Amino acid sequence: MFCFAQECIDEWILTRRRAKSSCLVGCPFRQVVSRRLEAKARPGEPIRLRFRCGIDLSLRQLRIFWTNDGSHPIWNGPSTTQHLDAQPLPPVWDTLTWGYRQDWQAILPAQADATILRYVAVGVDSCGRTLPCPWPGRDRHGSPHVATVTVDRLDPPTWLRQAVIYQVFVDRFAPSPGSVFASADDLDARLGGTLWGLIERLDHLVHLGVDTLWLSPIFASPNYHGYAVRDFYQVEPALGGDEAWQQLVDACRQRGLRIVLDFVANHLSDRHPAFVAALDPDDLVHRRWFRFRRWPDQFDCFFAQPHQPELDGEQPHVRDYLNAAAVYWLRLGCDGYRLDHAHGLSHGFWSEFRAATRSAAPHSVCFGEVTHTPQTLRSYAGRMDGLLDFPLCMLLRDTFARAEISLSHFDRRLCRHLDYLHGPMVMPSFLDNHDMNRFLITAGGDVRRLKVAALVQFLLPGPPIIYYGTEIGLSQRRPLGRLEESRLPMPPREQWDHDLRDFYRLLIRLRRRVAAHEQRPLLLWVDDDARCAAWQVGAVVLVVNLGASPCQTLDASRLLLATDPTTGPHLPAWSAAVLQA
Repeated sequence: MFCFAQECIDEWILTRRRAKSSCLVGCPFRQVVSRRLEAKARPGEPIRLRFRCGIDLSLRQLRIFWTNDGSHPIWNGPSTTQHLDAQPLPPVWDTLTWGYRQDWQAILPAQADATILRYVAVGVDSCGRTLPCPWPGRDRHGSPHVATVTVDRLDPPTWLRQAVIYQVFVDRFAPSPGSVFASADDLDARLGGTLWGLIERLDHLVHLGVDTLWLSPIFASPNYHGYAVRDFYQVEPALGGDEAWQQLVDACRQRGLRIVLDFVANHLSDRHPAFVAALDPDDLVHRRWFRFRRWPDQFDCFFAQPHQPELDGEQPHVRDYLNAAAVYWLRLGCDGYRLDHAHGLSHGFWSEFRAATRSAAPHSVCFGEVTHTPQTLRSYAGRMDGLLDFPLCMLLRDTFARAEISLSHFDRRLCRHLDYLHGPMVMPSFLDNHDMNRFLITAGGDVRRLKVAALVQFLLPGPPIIYYGTEIGLSQRRPLGRLEESRLPMPPREQWDHDLRDFYRLLIRLRRRVAAHEQRPLLLWVDDDARCAAWQVGAVVLVVNLGASPCQTLDASRLLLATDPTTGPHLPAWSAAVLQA
């Protein structure tokens, strides 16, 4: 049995680029992303690597230098690094580029469990020039990217598949007992939510039925949102500090709640000691933590924000620092991580991150935020336990919030999506989050649409996520002009939609009753003219009516849950119901 095991992609395209400066003359070719990894490397199985050569480049040799002892392969001088030649495959015509592409394949021997495999790819063209294959989008000036693969049998922990997750934006969820939120006039400022306030609300979350809390970054940060970390080893004092964290861990353990922390590895705050040190003319070590284009004032930063310099995750010191920080909080009670902007770092980085965290806490999890194509998402199998299901989020919003596609179209896309991405990875689902318009404002404030979408979401296999406030009808004052619009503070209890919250509580109970994480919906019938459809999900039937008139006669004796409490013999407009099959 063979498996693909590329650290970044299972097919590399080498294509010609004109050198723009003398420093690039030795590297006139660059790598362009094509199809990505589709299976992980398992112990005892040969590892097949596949590369692709662009139509404007002819290679006469492609050599792979690799190590399995944790060291970096040496490709340009005498060494004991193992190497082998990739073999060319028959050329294939590519209509998109209107030319012949050339694939190469190399097979590495099977490796033992927990092996860290590193390799580089170096080509030789028809003129005898050496062409290192660099990291896409990162000019390595003639040095090949070191790909990293961990060989293991790690599968996602069962508890993640069964989880119901509640996303807490800590600064906006609950102020400390006896305090109130600051005015929401300035959404860029801290409004006063703390871990102490979260502790006070835990019983309400348990009553709702969730079992896992995903917290926005709690590490010391100059920003209210925490996504630019100043110190990974300290809880932000404004959120309650280290004492509040330990009290939260104890309180959650008593109630059977797990805690997933938001971990930002792609970038730091410019106030982080490592970046401050990198600006010191004598500190060359920390300078290498970052990608300076011109020291000290030009460097890669997150979304062109100079106060958030990006880390170079390929540097061993950076990897060791971030892995150690993640392990530290696992030992202090964290159960895993949501990985922010995960595609900003290489697959190899996450392979090592996952190996380190699972070694420290065997039942811990990590799932990433990767906002790319499903093809790219699938490449993270074996690097993480799962990914946030952005394609499904867009499909649910297109169907139920905007009513832009038919139910038959929804079913076709859903089935293909589940077949393509669900399986080796866990794909947590969500209707909204802190980086997008809330579902309710997208749905024009129509709570009926939210209920229908939530009912569908909770009967799909991926663990559902509830963004704080969605369950009580929290929306926003205006559509996004900036992200803060979807981050309003939790309203006081008298402003909650208690009917909606009760619906969510019943919905969670229903999900657990039917073991939805083990099921896939099977379309029973669809009527696109009436905008009605029905699916079987294990032992229940889900009936949906997105039309303007009641439809479908229902057997009241089989009714388990309905989005509209007035549901009788006929399913009302814009509603859904679950029946015993």
